Amino acid sequence: MERILAYWPLLVVVIVLAALLALMALAIKPRRLPYQKRSRLVTKAELRFYRVLLKAVQDDFLVFTMVRVADLLAVPEATPQRRSWLNRIVGKHVDFVLCDPGSLEPKLAVELDDASHRRADRMERDAFLNQAFEAAGLPLLRIAVQESYEAKSLRAEIDAHL
Repeated sequence: MERILAYWPLLVVVIVLAALLALMALAIKPRRLPYQKRSRLVTKAELRFYRVLLKAVQDDFLVFTMVRVADLLAVPEATPQRRSWLNRIVGKHVDFVLCDPGSLEPKLAVELDDASHRRADRMERDAFLNQAFEAAGLPLLRIAVQESYEAKSLRAEIDAHL
């Protein structure tokens, strides 16, 4: 018993270390990640437009939704302040992209502009994107949100921008 009492500080350290290791194992134990599936990829207005867009382009283009601008526009490696230019586009997306069905080359980006595009911050964002797409040589077509769309007139607008 005297020997145990003589080593009690060491015994306490061992018990504390064991308890810390057990707590760390619990903290590291895999937990469920906090992600949830979104209920939809596009808004109801975008879906309504998408259906007409598919009719308008038929088999001439593949239509992609919610495409990141950074996946459409590149900033060359040697560009001064390249990271700054990338940061300006990395968090942005366009609503639709029409691509060549054989090569998947982007041919036209389409933005569906709702009432939020009349806010000052959105107008500034839109002006920047207009300039960025123009500089890259990729046409950007802006369409105002409507209750309904006509495939033939939409196709005429698409053709006018290509």
